[in-house]
Amino acid sequence: MKAKKITALFTCTAMMAGVLAGCGEKSGDSSSSGDSSSGGITITVAQDLDTNEKANNVMNEVIQEFTDKTGINVEFESLPSGDYRTWLTTQFSAGKGPDVYSGILYDITQDYQNGQLCNFKDIFEEESEYDPGKPWKDTLPDYIKERMYITPDDVPGYPTATSVVRIFINKDMLDEVGAEVPETWAEFIDTCEKLKENDKIPFAFPNATIDDLSWLWFCNSVCSQLDSQIVDELDVSGNGYVELAEMCKGMDEGKIDFSAPELQEAFKLMKEFSQYWTSDYNGLDQKTAIEMFERGDVAMVQAMSTSLDGIEDVVGDSFEYVVIPVPTITSETSEYALGKSVILGGQPDIIYCMNKDLEEDQEKYDAALEFVQYISSPEVQTKFAEEICRIPLSLSCELPERLEGFKITEEPLRMAWFTGVNEQLRNYFHRAGQEYLSDSIDLEEFTETINSSYKEVLESVKAENGWSAENNYGM
Repeated sequence: MKAKKITALFTCTAMMAGVLAGCGEKSGDSSSSGDSSSGGITITVAQDLDTNEKANNVMNEVIQEFTDKTGINVEFESLPSGDYRTWLTTQFSAGKGPDVYSGILYDITQDYQNGQLCNFKDIFEEESEYDPGKPWKDTLPDYIKERMYITPDDVPGYPTATSVVRIFINKDMLDEVGAEVPETWAEFIDTCEKLKENDKIPFAFPNATIDDLSWLWFCNSVCSQLDSQIVDELDVSGNGYVELAEMCKGMDEGKIDFSAPELQEAFKLMKEFSQYWTSDYNGLDQKTAIEMFERGDVAMVQAMSTSLDGIEDVVGDSFEYVVIPVPTITSETSEYALGKSVILGGQPDIIYCMNKDLEEDQEKYDAALEFVQYISSPEVQTKFAEEICRIPLSLSCELPERLEGFKITEEPLRMAWFTGVNEQLRNYFHRAGQEYLSDSIDLEEFTETINSSYKEVLESVKAENGWSAENNYGM
């Protein structure tokens, strides 16, 4: 049997050279932490770990280690994805929100603006006991740090890790048909064509529900490789990213229009790509798509770094595979091409924040902060990387060798067109995409549908936040 190997292949010049270099341990004698003045205090912690038994086990191990080091007790609540936000909302409405919890940037920004969370701005300026030597904010890559500042004076939490999306490719299958692992979009389509000509299924593209994500992921990357001029116009703050308030402003001013040639071209590329998917893509789910790849039924599938464990276990040494980012669209394909791939995932999506009520209890506040700094430490982030393939954000960490292919080398996602607003928009975009891909509606009807969906959803976002042109959308 051939020895199984995972190869990392990248298309772009690394913008984050050294970002994930050099992992450190907490300095000092850990026994001194056991004498913490917070010893004996109990804090409540919540996180969405779904039904992932391994992730829950690792989290419980980390919590026990924290208690052993500090004497601080932790009551941990892990909830399924579908119930997590509902549970949090209910708890806070009843005045019983957890002391510490994690969430994605969109959700915790809303919670912070609702007055539920502590401001980390001053905390960011101090060293973390568990990653000393620099201000805590400087343990983060610049593009992540910038995202955490809602305003120059408001920071809702600290991000610890992310999941990076990659295309998994059966290298043996490509070798059989004389195809190369692609770097550019043109090469990618050529590889798909060679596979199809040789009766191989190029891609398992799950598109049954919004939870299958490939349509959202790919469209985000492809649009973001063509949208530079649009995004520059929308980024009124000049921080390089388009936040939700800027989206609302841009929609009102007519700057978001999905009939724009750059965005239409992105959707045309996706339609061309769809001829290389399994015929049942609109009924295919992510789990089944990954299983097809593991069996060798298809040449490619898109998945997160957290899927690596399962793929490794099943594939074993049965074939060699590589992982790559979404291929780079070049001027060969489009006049609007950025010429660089854009990251999928890689956002601050596991962010720990603290209940504002803690500000009235200094001992519990200190205990909660110590927990957040411990769980975001290089030692713990490395454990999560090794055990459950979470990509650490700390600059003090080095990725394990088997995750080398998930090192972030692409451009950051400047505007999350389809994943960064809310679930309602994701549903609208997903359903319209199914109709467009199956020829139930044409490109013009598709872009009209997305325009009206965006307008409807952003109107509700403005109403929820009290944003308008008169108050400059809260900016």
